[in-house]
Amino acid sequence: MDESVLKGNTAILKCHIPSFVSDYVFVISWLQDDGHEILADGGPYDSKYLVLPSGELHIRDVGPEDGYKSYQCRTKHRLTGETRLSATKGRLVITEPVGTRAPKLTQADANFKVAFRPAGLNVPILCQAQGFPVPSFR
Repeated sequence: MDESVLKGNTAILKCHIPSFVSDYVFVISWLQDDGHEILADGGPYDSKYLVLPSGELHIRDVGPEDGYKSYQCRTKHRLTGETRLSATKGRLVITEPVGTRAPKLTQADANFKVAFRPAGLNVPILCQAQGFPVPSFR
């Protein structure tokens, strides 16, 4: 699905998996229309692209060039091992900010859970907000 984002902010694309298979299917990668594949288990947290354990694709510092690309998610079935590419492609709709915009949460549900992990592993905690100038997080 298409996602609107202010230039310079972070775009978040979600892979829409039907609820009747969501317990068995997970995102393994995202594919750009130019063939570039963004792996769910690859890439440092400071790169432009990041696939979270939830399967969301985060694209940092979005610019006009990102609006020309389309994205598809690739999923894998836990039991059968079958992989599938999403039938539809999502694009970014990038808008140029006019004047200042106070940060606004882009996620409707601001509640989240943090699963405990062994010491030394990163745990992503997101604050999905957009604004201009680009919000800083701490």
